[in-house]
Amino acid sequence: MGMTRGREGALCYHDGHLIFCMSDPLAILFGSPTRVKLLRFFLFNPSKEFTFDDMCRRARLVRRTARVEIAALEKAEVIVRRSLYITIPGKSRKLKALGFALNKNFPQLQSLQTFLFETAPINGKALLSHLRKAGPLDFVAVAGVFVREFEQRLDVMLAMKKLSQSKVETAIRSLEAEIGIEIRFAAMTSEELIYRVGMYDKLMRDVFDYKHQILVDRINVRGELHQGAFRG
Repeated sequence: MGMTRGREGALCYHDGHLIFCMSDPLAILFGSPTRVKLLRFFLFNPSKEFTFDDMCRRARLVRRTARVEIAALEKAEVIVRRSLYITIPGKSRKLKALGFALNKNFPQLQSLQTFLFETAPINGKALLSHLRKAGPLDFVAVAGVFVREFEQRLDVMLAMKKLSQSKVETAIRSLEAEIGIEIRFAAMTSEELIYRVGMYDKLMRDVFDYKHQILVDRINVRGELHQGAFRG
């Protein structure tokens, strides 16, 4: 095996193929689906800090596997340890706990963020695949993260004739676990949506007055929008 550049443990030849040696951070990063999920989790939440339990819960990770992958990301210097103070039910004072956060000084941070965002299933097709598990959909519109507008207040608005908030939330949380980013959503009955569109309330303006895309419309919300003051 021969080295291809001066830095030890960077690019190597093995059996005639160019590979990353394991001392290179980029070789450590993409070792498993769990590692990629954790990478997205931190890269899409760059200003937040998380305890180990919080990461496992939000990203739906097996604890034993997560420990291995956290250690790998620490070794690659993509994440760093932080001391956090958390609230414990029944306790009057916050307790100190170990936490983790994105290392904003990681040299390839911006490139890694761009790559992992572009390859994440943050699109209408993936969203609908999850939402249809909650039942027949009458209306779905996406905004915010789905149209690369991160400052918007809402990412998804949906309506169903027979709405189950718990089933919709389960579907949304399932997608969140895949992409590692919180999805802000509003779910309502189809009757309520038509009423609120007619009232031009704030929730409607938060979606339809800004960049958005309508994925499903079986109740002619587009027609209602075009008759009103929205940019539908």
